[in-house]
Amino acid sequence: MNKKGFTLAELLGVIVLLSIISLIAISTVDKHIKEGKIKTCKAQEKNIIEGAKIWLIDNPNTQTAELTISELQSQGYLESDFKNPMTDEDYKENTKVEITKNGKYTYHVKYASDDKGCE
Repeated sequence: MNKKGFTLAELLGVIVLLSIISLIAISTVDKHIKEGKIKTCKAQEKNIIEGAKIWLIDNPNTQTAELTISELQSQGYLESDFKNPMTDEDYKENTKVEITKNGKYTYHVKYASDDKGCE
C-alpha cells in the first residue's frame, strides 16, 4: 500500500487553517481600508473649509454664508474632480459649508441627507 499521500483529516485540517487565516486577513484589510477612508474624508473636509476660507478672503464683508461644494468648484476654490471618499462619487448638490461669524469665523461642513459624511 502507498503511504506517501495525505489523509483526508490532514487535508481538511489544512483547509480549516487556511480558512481561518483568510478570515483574519480579510477583516484586517477591511478595517484598514475603512480607517483610510475616514482619514481621507476628514482631510477632504479640511480642504473644503480651506476653499471656503479663500472664498471669504475674496468676499470679506460676509457675516454668514452657505456655499455648496459645486459653487466652490465652479468658482475655482476647489478642484473640479473633488469626490467624497466614503462613496467615491461626487458630493451631492446639497452638501455645503456653512460660514458664520460670532467674533471669529466658524466653518461647518453640512452633508446632504443622501450623502455620507465622515463616520
